[in-house]
Amino acid sequence: MISMCYRIRRHVFALRNIYYNRRYLNSQNSALDEPNHIDSDLKENSHPEFYIDARSKLPQVTNAVKVKITQKEIEGKIVYNSLVDSFLDRSRFLNRVKKYQLLDSREKQQQKNELLDKEVDSIIASLIIKKSSDAISGEPEETKVEEDLDHEVGNSFSFPYLAHTPVTQKLAKFKAKRKAQLEELHLSDELNYGTPNPDIPVSIIPCGGCGAKLHCQSPSIPGYLPSEIFSSFQTHDLRGQICQRCRFLRDHDVALNVNISPEEYPKVISVIRDQVAMVILVVDLLDFPCSIWPGLLDIIGTKRPVCVVGNKVDLIPKDSRGYLNHIQKCLVNELENSGINRANIKLVSLISATTGFGVEQLITKIQNSWGARGDVYLLGCTNVGKSSLFNALISSDFCKTQASDLLERATVSAWPGTTLNLLKFPMLRPSSIRLYERTLRLKAESLSHATEERMRKEQLKETRNREFATLIGHIGRTFTAKTKEEREAFDPFSLRAVIPGDEKRSFNPKSKDFLDSKWCFDTPGTINPSQILTLLTLEELMRTLPKKLIKPRTVLIKPGMTYFLAGLGRIDYVDGPHSLLLTTLASSDLPLTLIDHQDADQMYAELLGSPILAVPFGSEKRLKHWPGLSGKDITVTGVGWKESAVDIVLSSAGWVAVTGEEGTKYKLKAYTPYGRGIHVRTPPLLPRAVMLRGTRLSSSQGFRNDGLFV
Repeated sequence: MISMCYRIRRHVFALRNIYYNRRYLNSQNSALDEPNHIDSDLKENSHPEFYIDARSKLPQVTNAVKVKITQKEIEGKIVYNSLVDSFLDRSRFLNRVKKYQLLDSREKQQQKNELLDKEVDSIIASLIIKKSSDAISGEPEETKVEEDLDHEVGNSFSFPYLAHTPVTQKLAKFKAKRKAQLEELHLSDELNYGTPNPDIPVSIIPCGGCGAKLHCQSPSIPGYLPSEIFSSFQTHDLRGQICQRCRFLRDHDVALNVNISPEEYPKVISVIRDQVAMVILVVDLLDFPCSIWPGLLDIIGTKRPVCVVGNKVDLIPKDSRGYLNHIQKCLVNELENSGINRANIKLVSLISATTGFGVEQLITKIQNSWGARGDVYLLGCTNVGKSSLFNALISSDFCKTQASDLLERATVSAWPGTTLNLLKFPMLRPSSIRLYERTLRLKAESLSHATEERMRKEQLKETRNREFATLIGHIGRTFTAKTKEEREAFDPFSLRAVIPGDEKRSFNPKSKDFLDSKWCFDTPGTINPSQILTLLTLEELMRTLPKKLIKPRTVLIKPGMTYFLAGLGRIDYVDGPHSLLLTTLASSDLPLTLIDHQDADQMYAELLGSPILAVPFGSEKRLKHWPGLSGKDITVTGVGWKESAVDIVLSSAGWVAVTGEEGTKYKLKAYTPYGRGIHVRTPPLLPRAVMLRGTRLSSSQGFRNDGLFV
C-alpha cells in the first residue's frame, strides 16, 4: 500500500515538473518574440537613448561608418556583464540597466541642487555685503541688485514658511533667477564666490589645506580667496584659513581648475637637495609600480635615508596566511625593478593612513632610527595618500603637543594634485624619557587591541561581514600640552586667564615654541606618466578609486573573447588551448564585460559612455576628448588552477590576476588609454585570490563573489 502511494505521488510530481517547464519555455519564447518597450519613441534599428555612438573617436576603427544596432543585437553580443548576476532572463537586461541609470541621475541631480542652493545663498550674502558697503561709502542705494530683486515681482507670489513681505518676495524671486543662471554654468570655473581684486598684493600666509600662498588676485591661481573675504582679515588672522579650491573639495567634492604645470612639482620638491632630511616615500599598494615616481633618485640621491611606506593596505583582501609578508616582498621586488633600491632604504612598511593600521609602528621605527637629526619629507605620486598620512601624524606622538590642536589639516580628496605647496608641522623631539613613556603606553594598550582583534575575527566567522575583515589600527597620544599659558588659561584666579572660545588660536611657525623644531613636510604629488588619473573627471575618479575592501571578481574567458574593465582597460585572449580564469581586483563600481573579439571594437564604441562600461561617462563633448585604447602583447605561463601566474596591471584602474593550467602558455593582449601603465607583475600580489571565488553562475561566464578568507 505504501509503495503504491509512493509510485502514484512520484508520477504526479513528474507531471507537475513537465507542466512548469513547458510554461517557462513558452514565456521565454514570447518574451523573445515581443518587441522591447524600453522607449516607445525609438524606431526600429535606432540607437537606445542611453548609448552614445563614439566610434569615430577610436583610433582602432578606421573609416568607421555609423552602423545602427538594435537593442536585441547589443544584448546578444554581450556575453557577460557584472551589472547583473546572470543572463538567464535576457529580456529584462536593458530595462535593469536603464533603471540603474535613472536612480544614478536622480542622485546626481539632488546633489547638484543642494550645491546650487548653497551657491545662491553665498552670492546673495556677498551682494548684500557689497550693497551695505556702497551705502556706507555714500554711493546711491539703488543698485543693480535691487533692480534684479524688484524685477517682475507680482502680488500673487507666496513664499511658504516665511512672513509674506515684499522683502521675502524679492529674495525668493532673485534666488530662483540666480539658480536658473547657475544651472547653465554646470559648475564651471565661472562659479566662484565673490570677485577678484588684482590690486591687493599676495600674502605671505599659506593655505592651511594645500599650502599655496593666499591671495585674491585671480581664481585660476592656487590659493585664491574672494576679495570680500580676503580683505576682511588682517595678515595674522589669515593663518588657518583655507582657499576657495580646498573649500570646494572638502564641502562639495568639486575641483576648481587652477593653472598648475607638472614641471612645477619637482621644483618645489627640489628644496630637499640641500637639506639634512629623511624621506618617507609613500606608495599606493593598489597602483604600483605606477605610483612609484621614476625620477625620484635625481632629487633625493642615493645616500639620503629613505623609508618606503606602502599605503592603503586596508583595501586589499586577505587571500592566505601571511599575505602581508608576501605583499611586502612584492613591493620590495618592484622597487628593485624600478631602480629605487639604489637609494639608502632603511625601512619598508605597510600601513593604512585612513584606518591607522601600522602607523604607530611606523612612528616608533622612525623615532628610534632617525630621532631629531633633521626634517622629514613625505614624497610620492598623486593620490597615494600623503595628505592622509600627514593628518594622521599630526594627531600622533610624531607632532609637538603644543601644535597638534592649532594646525589646520591638509585637504584630502580623490582629485590628483590636491597639495600645491609645502605643508609642515613641528616634530616632537624623541628624548629617552619620552620614548620610554611612549613604550609604556603602547604596551598598556596592546592587550585591549588584541582583545578587540579577536572579537573582530569571531564576528567575521559568524557573520561573514566584510567590514570585520578590514585592517584597523589605533593612533594615540602619550603626551598632552602643559605649557604655562595653557595652565593660566584654565585657572579662574589667574589675571591672564582667558575663557576658552573667546579668541581663535592659530598656528604660528615663528612662535618661540617652534623656532628650534625639526619639521615634517607634506609635498605636492608628482605626476607619473604611467597613471591615467589625469584623464578622468572627479566623478569618474570617485568610481575608479576603491573606498572599501576590494572584492575579488572572477570570470571564465574563452579563446577569442575580449574582457573589459569598465572603459578603462581591456584584455584580449588571443591564443590558448582552453579557457582562462581572470580575477579582477579593482573598484566594485567598475563593471566587467565579456564580448567576442570580432565585436569588441564596435561594441566598445557603441557602449562608451553607457552604464554598461560606466567609466568614462558624461556628455558627447566629454567623450570626444577620450583617447583610444592602445595595446601590448603579453605571454603568460600557467602555474596551476589554485594559484595565479601573473598580475596584469591596467594602470590606475586596477589589476587582473591570470590563472591557467601548469606549464601551458597563453597569448594575451592588454589595453589602456594611450597604453599607459601596462605592467606584468611577477609574482602576483594576491596569488590565492582566485580561490575566493564562489560557485559558477548558471549559464554564465561569471562566478559568485561572496568568498572570504576566514
